Amino acid sequence: MEIVLLIIGIIIGTVVGYLAADRKSAALRAEISGTKKEIELLKLQKEEAEAVRIAELIEDLEELRSEKALLLQKFEYAEDAGAEAFRKDIATMEAGLKKLAADFESKYNCTIVVDPTSGNGDRLNKLMAEKEDPTADVALLTKSFAETGNQKDLFEKLDPSIVTSLSDLYAFAANQDGYGPCYSLCRYGIMYNAKALSDLELPAPTSYQDLFDDKYAGMVALPDMTSTAGPYMLVAMAEAMGGSQEDVSPAMELMQQKKDNIHIWYSTSSDVVNAFTTGEANITVFMDINMPGLIDSGLDMVWVDAQEGSFAAPATVNVVKGCKNPELAQLFVEYLICKDTQDKVAEVLNEAPVNKNASMPDALKSHLAFGEASMAALKEFDDAYITNAKAEWIDVFQRTVTVQ
Repeated sequence: MEIVLLIIGIIIGTVVGYLAADRKSAALRAEISGTKKEIELLKLQKEEAEAVRIAELIEDLEELRSEKALLLQKFEYAEDAGAEAFRKDIATMEAGLKKLAADFESKYNCTIVVDPTSGNGDRLNKLMAEKEDPTADVALLTKSFAETGNQKDLFEKLDPSIVTSLSDLYAFAANQDGYGPCYSLCRYGIMYNAKALSDLELPAPTSYQDLFDDKYAGMVALPDMTSTAGPYMLVAMAEAMGGSQEDVSPAMELMQQKKDNIHIWYSTSSDVVNAFTTGEANITVFMDINMPGLIDSGLDMVWVDAQEGSFAAPATVNVVKGCKNPELAQLFVEYLICKDTQDKVAEVLNEAPVNKNASMPDALKSHLAFGEASMAALKEFDDAYITNAKAEWIDVFQRTVTVQ
C-alpha cells in the first residue's frame, strides 16, 4: 500500500500502480505534444475559433510564468541560481515529510511516497490537469495557492468526525469553509546582529519605520519590491502611518526620502547572508527559517516582532477531491495537525506548529513563532489585491527608490 504525497498526495496501490501513474503522465505529455502541433496547424488556418483558443493558451502560459516568478520570489531565489537551490530545498522538504510521516506509515501499514512535482504552481497545475482522475490524495500548498484550489473545486471538505483536532488549531490556521487547514508556518520579521548594535551603542529597532532612521544608516538590508516581503512591508507600514493597501503613499514616500540610509534592497537570500557575514549589514527584514544559518555563522542574531506585525507564510494540507483513498487522506490531515505530530514540526521541518497545544524546544523559540503572543503578532494580507497592485508599486519603487 502506497501513499503518494503531492508534497503531499496519497496514492495507494502497488509499485506497479505507481509506475502506471508515471506511464499515464508520459501519455499525457505525448498528448500535450500532439496538441501543440495541432495548435500550430490551427494558427495557420487562422480561423476565429482557433485564434481565440490560442489567445487562451498564451494567457495560460503567462500565468505559469508569473507563478514561477512568484515561487522564486517566495524563497528569495535568483533566476539563474533558483533551480538548483530550489531542488535542494525540495529534497530537504521531502526527507522531512517522510520522517514526520513515519508513525503514520506504521499505524496504517502504508508507505508514504512524495510526488516529485515541486513548487506550488506546478502542484496546482498538476491537480487541475488530473481533476477528473487524480493520482494524488493529499496536497500541501501555501495558503494562497490552496485558496485557488478551493475556488476551482479541487479539494474535499474535511470530515470533523475523522479530523478531530481542528478545534486545537489557532484561529488563522482553520479554513472557515471547511477545507484543509494550515499545518505549519514561517514568518517574515525584523532580525538584527545584537553584538554589532551593542558595539555601536544603538538600541534595537522595534518597527519597520525604525529601519529608516538615520541612526541605522548604512547597516540595513530590506526586501526589494519584486520580492515576497517587499509589498507586505510596504502595506504594513502604510497602514501604520495612516494609509492602507489602497493608499501606500505614506510608506512609499518614507522609502523615497530615506532611500540612501538603506545599504541594500535584496532580492535573494544570499544577498542578505553575504551582507551580514561581511559586516556590511546588521539589521534586516527576513524569513525566520534563515535565523539558524546566520547564528551558525557566528552572528549574535535576535528576532523582533515588529510593531506593525510580522508577515505570516502558512502552509496547508488538503484532501484532493475524487482521490482514490479519501478516508486515509482525511486521516493524514488529522495526523499532521494532531498534537503528537505538531510537537515534531519545528525540529523536523524548521517551521512553526499551528496546534495551540504543541510544544517546541526552547532553542527554536528564539526564531520560530510559538505561543499566543507570537501568533497574535502575525499579519496576513489580501494577496489578490497585492498581486494586482504589485506591478505599479514595483514601477514606482524602481523609478524613485532604487534608481541610481
